[in-house]
Amino acid sequence: MSFGFTCEDWNVAVVGDIQKEFFFLYGKKYISNMRKGEICLKLRNLKNLPVFNKDTAQVVGRVEKAVIGDDGMIAYIVVDMPGQDPKMILGQDFSLGKESVIVENSESIKSYAHGEELSIYKKKLGDVIFNSEGEELGVVTDLILSPDNKEVQGFEVSSGGITDFLEGRKEIAVDQVCWKNASSGVIPEEGE
Repeated sequence: MSFGFTCEDWNVAVVGDIQKEFFFLYGKKYISNMRKGEICLKLRNLKNLPVFNKDTAQVVGRVEKAVIGDDGMIAYIVVDMPGQDPKMILGQDFSLGKESVIVENSESIKSYAHGEELSIYKKKLGDVIFNSEGEELGVVTDLILSPDNKEVQGFEVSSGGITDFLEGRKEIAVDQVCWKNASSGVIPEEGE
């Protein structure tokens, strides 16, 4: 049983109560720190969302990727615009809607020079999560964002193809994981 579930309409994770909800991985009980009723968006689902310019009432492009800064917030998104070089929109200059990214005006869309950015997203994908007894719980497959503040709230964790198919992937709150090194973290059991 997971403390969250994924809705089919836009892969929204609605998660449990911070003080009362627990989730189980491999029969072990863990506390959920994600807030009840909070709607979260998986980062991979931003790709190809339309970018709607409120000023011109037009879809001006599609999201190519989102770059997460070291603070766990969306630093900017890269937008693929037809017939133009890619553009970027800073995190403070857009809002996340259920079906689109919304910018208030054209001045928010800036030039983007291709470069190697070090997004937390790429750093964390593939990281391994263990329980306090050293048992591997799974691998990070995505980051979960809060559309309101564009901050990473949790990690989607895969426990393998068969387990994912039978039980679904798990969502684990960011503050639940204690990172012990650059590529692995531990989730303490309740009471630790």
